[in-house]
Amino acid sequence: MKVFFIVKPLNYNALKQLYNSIEKTFDKKKDSIHILKTSKKKHAIDLTQKAIEEKADVVVACGGDGTVNEVARGLVKTEIPIAVVPVGSGNGIARHFKIPSGISNAIQLIKKKKIAKMDVGVVNGHYFFGNMGCALESHFICIYNKNGSHGIWAYIIAFFNAIINFKHQKILIQYQKEIKQISPFVFLVSNTNQQGYNFSLTPQALSDDGQLDLFWMEKSSLIKKIKFIIYTLMGRRLKSKDYNLIKLSTLKIILLDPGNFCVQIDGEYLPLTSKNLEFPKEKTICSITLSVICSKLLSDSNLKISAFSS
Repeated sequence: MKVFFIVKPLNYNALKQLYNSIEKTFDKKKDSIHILKTSKKKHAIDLTQKAIEEKADVVVACGGDGTVNEVARGLVKTEIPIAVVPVGSGNGIARHFKIPSGISNAIQLIKKKKIAKMDVGVVNGHYFFGNMGCALESHFICIYNKNGSHGIWAYIIAFFNAIINFKHQKILIQYQKEIKQISPFVFLVSNTNQQGYNFSLTPQALSDDGQLDLFWMEKSSLIKKIKFIIYTLMGRRLKSKDYNLIKLSTLKIILLDPGNFCVQIDGEYLPLTSKNLEFPKEKTICSITLSVICSKLLSDSNLKISAFSS
């Protein structure tokens, strides 16, 4: 089996653990292992293309949702499955697929050959696999990435900073047969049931149902905003009258205040080149899917045995 590991920058201990786990898991005589390290943003895209050209059986994204996105977007039009070693910050996609947080356990999954088919979202021609957002959550991502520090406390601090400084902007949304003008506090389109650090606004989202889930919360009082954050951190659900949660078949977003509008996909900032956020016309996902190596804990209805040989 030819396996390519695409690794974001890691500290010495994590990198050592990664190498040791690879050595223990794979057979040097039967398996061909290649470790490629990223050195800049979007470098994983080029490294994934290299893996495809060299006929990889599996490509492993070692990082967070941003790294997964860069690797996955190169694999969507291939039959090559992606595996994930979650060494990023929130690791929402890995959590959705029940991939263990430990490096060794995550690597061992690659040999177990269980694969789930994952829907692929696309907005303005950009693939996303976890979620995209254009309100508080995207403002938060911008702050979080600018801060430079990572971890749960940096995540929480950036979240509250985003709440204090967030400015509501008007958008027009067209979904199914509905048209609404809203000024959302939170607006999240998700393919997965996790948004990172075990936080979930779309707990019923399925990554193989052919639909995306939309969560939005309208402009509200500071008390309701604080209540929303506290409930989210505690894993509790607000009353349904305080938010909207729907399954999408179609969606179009028109920016009515495009000035400082901020959009994120899979935890990374997306520069805007249009006043519209366009999704596929027939349905919100692509006609293609991504193969993901996942945990045996995932429902067997979503799994099939992979075709690559051991």
